[in-house]
Amino acid sequence: MKNNTRINLKDADKARINELAVFYRNHLLNDVVSFWEHRTKDEDSGGYITCFDRQGSVTDTNKYIWFQGRQLYMFSALYNTIERDEKWLKLAKWGRDFIVKHAYAGDGRWYYQLDREGRIQKGTISIYTDLFVLKALCEYAVACGSDEDMWLIRETYDTLERNIHNPEFKAIFHGVWNPNYKRHGIYMITLATAHVAKKVLGEDRTKRLLDHCLEQILYVFAKDEYKTLFESVGLDGRVIFEPEGLVVNPGHTMESMWFVMEEALERNCQVTFDRALRILDWAYEQGIDHEFGGIYSYLDALGGTPLQTTWHVEVGASWDDKVWWVHSEVLYALALATVEKNSQLHFDRFMAIHDFTQKHFYDKEYGEWYAELFRNGTSKLMDKGTLWKACYHLPRALMKTSRVFERYEG
Repeated sequence: MKNNTRINLKDADKARINELAVFYRNHLLNDVVSFWEHRTKDEDSGGYITCFDRQGSVTDTNKYIWFQGRQLYMFSALYNTIERDEKWLKLAKWGRDFIVKHAYAGDGRWYYQLDREGRIQKGTISIYTDLFVLKALCEYAVACGSDEDMWLIRETYDTLERNIHNPEFKAIFHGVWNPNYKRHGIYMITLATAHVAKKVLGEDRTKRLLDHCLEQILYVFAKDEYKTLFESVGLDGRVIFEPEGLVVNPGHTMESMWFVMEEALERNCQVTFDRALRILDWAYEQGIDHEFGGIYSYLDALGGTPLQTTWHVEVGASWDDKVWWVHSEVLYALALATVEKNSQLHFDRFMAIHDFTQKHFYDKEYGEWYAELFRNGTSKLMDKGTLWKACYHLPRALMKTSRVFERYEG
């Protein structure tokens, strides 16, 4: 594999990347975001409606604040990254105003779920809500050029940093706190959030937390002797040989690695980038389904029957299902590796996932992607917005893939 990573892209594939840059921008705007931009805005109550069936009919009007934050981030990022079109900024402000008015619980914490009008349904049960709202407010602050929310950003960041370092902090839904474990997901999302927060809080304020997350992800959860990044390890970093301790999530790992690679690029740190690339390769090789294509949902590190995590139980996902967000994140991770390393290996892998997603996930009739597939690629859940799926993973990946291919210079 080491030799393969040094093989430069073929001339024909260099030309193909230019075509793919155009394709992914078009797919983003005309096939995916177009599904959301005309129906997600809740004209009656503020904020966003995020749950839709295949055709786009509303299935749930509750406001899940981690999704309100994710979509606020997404519309702000479209404005900052793709085109400074006022429609994106207006959609972002619509979500921001609802979140700030209704969802802040005080002391740097945010409610998890409100009803349509903004009444509390579930309180401060999830650190992930805090993370996604913080990320969203920071991206929106860049988009609107205002420091109106800086007090909220600082307060949320300070509380978040304390909670990340507190092993007794229990509000980690959709996970279940266990005193014997710490979990990769918290560190990876914190890394992504602090990476965005750096734009408004500055490097001096965010570097300590970023460094801590990088160390945990790359050298505590990732184990060279197993060529695996574990989703949960003991508080001392050791592997726990129990079903929960052996869960491997290839999609999470590859998403986490592009978070690391982007931070490494900003720091101009080749060592960190190459470490992330090595772990990305482990995860791809573990997760790829050689028979049917695509990436498995989750696995057991030792090859046993994987434990269904809380999330998988709630969504009814089996270990060999193919899930939309996994494939979204893998696309961008492989695109980034392709461009930064001029790597034929990663481009070939990218094209395998590209072909799989366009054949099986993309809904050519109604737009957007299906949420879940059975292992063989047939549709399992056709809904476009669910309790777990909103306008976030997929458009973010398409946006970033388009942009990284646009800057490829061979």
